[in-house]
Amino acid sequence: MPKKRTLNEYRQSKDFGYKAPKNHKIVEDYYRTVNFDPQYMVDLIKKFPNDQDLGAEVRKYYSFLKESQTKLSSL
Repeated sequence: MPKKRTLNEYRQSKDFGYKAPKNHKIVEDYYRTVNFDPQYMVDLIKKFPNDQDLGAEVRKYYSFLKESQTKLSSL
């Protein structure tokens, strides 16, 4: 009969633990479908050093991408 293991023993075991999902390709495909421009984000960071202003501009950009994707999917 196997020994009952505590939660700490399970955490230390190599056969038990979190495995990160492999969705890197999914993220890349998403960026391609919404025409995400990483250089535009870099330009925004340089233009808006204040985090609050930067956040507002990123939110506008996200809304624009979301609307663009909705329009494309409805065609």
